[in-house]
Amino acid sequence: MELQQTIRAERRQADQPSTLREQGSSVPQDSWVHDVSSTGMRIESRAELAVGDEITVGLAGAGATRAHVVWKRGKEYGCQFEQPLSAEDAARAFLGSPVVALHQFGHRTVEPVPMDDRTAEMLRLIEDQPVHGRLWMVGLAAAMIATAVPLSMVIARLF
Repeated sequence: MELQQTIRAERRQADQPSTLREQGSSVPQDSWVHDVSSTGMRIESRAELAVGDEITVGLAGAGATRAHVVWKRGKEYGCQFEQPLSAEDAARAFLGSPVVALHQFGHRTVEPVPMDDRTAEMLRLIEDQPVHGRLWMVGLAAAMIATAVPLSMVIARLF
């Protein structure tokens, strides 16, 4: 299929988890749809995709949609739909039932731990962010641990 150069369609922020399958693969991969329009979308995925690759992406509310990768920037990809979405499907994308994430991109399934409302809200805010939005938190946690361990040893020797 030859990719068409199209006038840029109006994009709508999605910021939702999704899954994709590469052509010829039955293994779904987690992805994060940043924005969507009637002609394409911008996604983030750990999958190693190349410009020209054909993929199928699940768009909650609009169904499985075939697309081609037209640009790549790190783990972000610009994709053009094989067939443009109807205005109704574009408006419904990610307004329907949520996509169940397979791994880290979306909510993880873990046993509930009793916690206060403030802690629960903070965890929801963290888990709802795409992976690239969490990287600064890893650095902060590492710095806190690196400070806390020696400090706790000093305090333990004082008492």
